Amino acid sequence: MQDLLEGFKDPSVMDIKMGTRTFAEQEVKNQTPRPDLYQKMVAVDSGAATEEENSIGAITKLRYMEFREQLSSTSTLGFRIEAVKYGQTPPVTNHKFVKTKDQIVETLSRFLSRRETAKSQITNRLRLIRKAIEKSPFFQTHEIIGSSILIVFDQFKAGAWMIDFAKTLKLKDGMRVDHMSPWQHGNHEDGYLSGLDNLIEVFDSVPTLNSEAT
Repeated sequence: MQDLLEGFKDPSVMDIKMGTRTFAEQEVKNQTPRPDLYQKMVAVDSGAATEEENSIGAITKLRYMEFREQLSSTSTLGFRIEAVKYGQTPPVTNHKFVKTKDQIVETLSRFLSRRETAKSQITNRLRLIRKAIEKSPFFQTHEIIGSSILIVFDQFKAGAWMIDFAKTLKLKDGMRVDHMSPWQHGNHEDGYLSGLDNLIEVFDSVPTLNSEAT
């Protein structure tokens, strides 16, 4: 097992959860409406429930999980900022409502401290990951759920790595996924590649000191 922080000095670290869906299909098989999940949902957003859901006071696990994904950029961009650590400061984990591109660009700009070199090294690394995934037979035959990209940089260097494969599921023989098609129950699509494409695009748009000077 590799220590990804080895060789860095007081690095800043960002955990980005990938995919348009971060729950496994088997987690939402039970379609029985649950009052506890309804209460959780309306506690976050009192106007989120439909008229029918309000009348029965319950929602399914699928409904709740999809609601939770919609709070962040997961459902729209295919990734969300899970946690950030700036140098020696404690991790910040209150990013679940960072949803729009503008909000993400602002967060990334603050994370990178507008450093052009760090931004360039990270985006180059993300593009290499993108090319490797596209060619990988492993990714064509596996559902990737709950996986993250870990971004690390200090004043000297920067990098990005894929981590967290505990929920990765091998598909049935002959089944393939492209990690970009919309998810329908049973097709195992997870939106990982579409999320990675959006992440690269957003990183490209982050302003740096060099870009503002030109």
